[in-house]
Amino acid sequence: MSEITVVARAKAKPGTEEELERALRVNAEASRNEGGCVSYSVLRGDDGVFMTVERWRTRADADQHMTTPHVQALFAAIGPLLAAPPEITAMREV
Repeated sequence: MSEITVVARAKAKPGTEEELERALRVNAEASRNEGGCVSYSVLRGDDGVFMTVERWRTRADADQHMTTPHVQALFAAIGPLLAAPPEITAMREV
């Protein structure tokens, strides 16, 4: 099996950028402690756009990650902070 990379993009509502950043950083720290996590980065643009770039050993590890309590808590917390639903894409290196 090959590693999977998950890229997520989210735009903060104006004025919620700091709160969104905090929530994403807390989630990233918990995610990095998962057994299948190879790397997990949080990126922030000047326009209120945030991205996470996650690398997982397998697709099963990435899928399991989405069911963890910290990811579920993240989705519940950030809903009101987002200008639109997040875009999440999983890809394999070619």
